[in-house]
Amino acid sequence: MYDCFRTIDEPSGLTVTTTARPDGVRVVTLVGDIDAATVGTLEDALAPGGRLVADLSRVGFLSCAGVRALLQASARGEFAVVVGGHAVARSLQATGADLLLEIHPRVGGAVAGVTPVPEPGREA
Repeated sequence: MYDCFRTIDEPSGLTVTTTARPDGVRVVTLVGDIDAATVGTLEDALAPGGRLVADLSRVGFLSCAGVRALLQASARGEFAVVVGGHAVARSLQATGADLLLEIHPRVGGAVAGVTPVPEPGREA
């Protein structure tokens, strides 16, 4: 698998696991609810920027504060979001963030979306 990962288990109910992939993409997997009590954890996980995928496929609730954190992360670098549940998709649609964020149904597609494609004739 991948060499580097870190898990933060917050007593508030949000678990964050960060996996550094060999291609330079960080995948941040979140489990739980993102609301006023946990949005700081999300912001901390997304703060480094760079090529980043936020996997929200196991998030049960996404507040407006969470949507704001996702939008701020997308402004800092190459960023994609994995959405699996209706509640998260609904929050993104209701706020219009679905039109601003790169959204994917699976992690593989999201990683491909933030991984640069080498130009023909050039090495990666």
